[in-house]
Amino acid sequence: MRKAPLATLLWTSAATSSIGDGIRVSAFPLLAVAVTRDPVAVTGVTAAQKVPQLLFGMHVGAFVDRADRISLVRNVQLVRLLLVVGLVALVATDSITLWALYVLSVVLGIAELLADTALQALTPEIVADQGLEHVNSRLSGAQSIGEDFAGPALGGVLFGVGRWLPFTFDAATFAVSAALFERLRARLPERRPAPRTGGSLTREAVEGFHFLVRQPVLRSMALWVAVINGSVGAATATFVLYATDTLDVSATVYGVLLTGTGVGALLGAVVSSRVVRLAGRAGTMFGASVLAGAATLAIGVTHSFWLIYALQLLTGLAGVSFSIVARSLRQSVTPIELMGRVTGMYRLIGFGTVPAGAIAGGFLARQFTLGTPFVVAGAAILAGTLTFGANTVREHRRAGTRPTTSPDDRARTHR
Repeated sequence: MRKAPLATLLWTSAATSSIGDGIRVSAFPLLAVAVTRDPVAVTGVTAAQKVPQLLFGMHVGAFVDRADRISLVRNVQLVRLLLVVGLVALVATDSITLWALYVLSVVLGIAELLADTALQALTPEIVADQGLEHVNSRLSGAQSIGEDFAGPALGGVLFGVGRWLPFTFDAATFAVSAALFERLRARLPERRPAPRTGGSLTREAVEGFHFLVRQPVLRSMALWVAVINGSVGAATATFVLYATDTLDVSATVYGVLLTGTGVGALLGAVVSSRVVRLAGRAGTMFGASVLAGAATLAIGVTHSFWLIYALQLLTGLAGVSFSIVARSLRQSVTPIELMGRVTGMYRLIGFGTVPAGAIAGGFLARQFTLGTPFVVAGAAILAGTLTFGANTVREHRRAGTRPTTSPDDRARTHR
């Protein structure tokens, strides 16, 4: 029997896990709303999932660079499986509380942080001989299908049938993903770098930080992403209340509404490489950020289901296009041996603003209207684009960015 290519195994395992993540994207907020209707308390669930980025983001990259990355992802998927099985038991016995949701959100957030950092560090190691935009487009497409399209819709439908059901499916996807990563581990023993041991995690993490801040494009891009993600956190954390209260939709229809982002994300995964050829990496990111800001702002001033669906589509298109190019640019200028640490520090800066943004969105919704977080978030994204985004474009053009480590060098390093 012909063996599947390594990139296909990586793609399939990531796609399977993403479906479970997407189910949780819609089911977790719906479960929170079933416990409380307070906007700040509901946004606290989203914030709790991102708190680990602030607490452990500095060191997780150094830990990833020490570890066998494939085995690490497999083990994390098994831990997530056990955690979600515990959540199923709590929901099925009607024992779930808001504080239990917070605790599970934090622990699952730690696991997600480890898995995502390891996966991003692992990608150029496995597919060093292929174009990063092409590979990242496939991975982003798979994630979009799971997290933004099929998963949320399925999560909403399953939640309407039984509150425990979406989390059962979520657990099953982690089991399958872990098995696929085990197959990948068995196929790639000769190219895995030897795990690093000893020394100080903090010192090693600082090495990644120094590389990031001394690289003008990465430094400016991380600050740009911090503004975008903090703004997105403010908007999305209250979206479940905006949909169920302002639009007056059911749990099932809420899941369908979330698929608008997924449709756009799939389009972004398909067209991003073509847009990069026309506009360049920096130009693609700048245009995508402007589109995301304008669409997010517009969501806050309309109550039309289909218009919001279309605007969600645009934010998905812009977000995935931006993400693919930003990830490829970061991977192209970062040495393999620093990939985990630079990714960890980049995510700490770029994603560490999400909890604060989510809580701010809750207070804005409580004090004003449920549409206010979208208006403020959209304006903030546009402001960040005109400042940090414009600076990223200038630095990219000035540097004429080239890969720090060539694909051939990467292959030699990890054979």
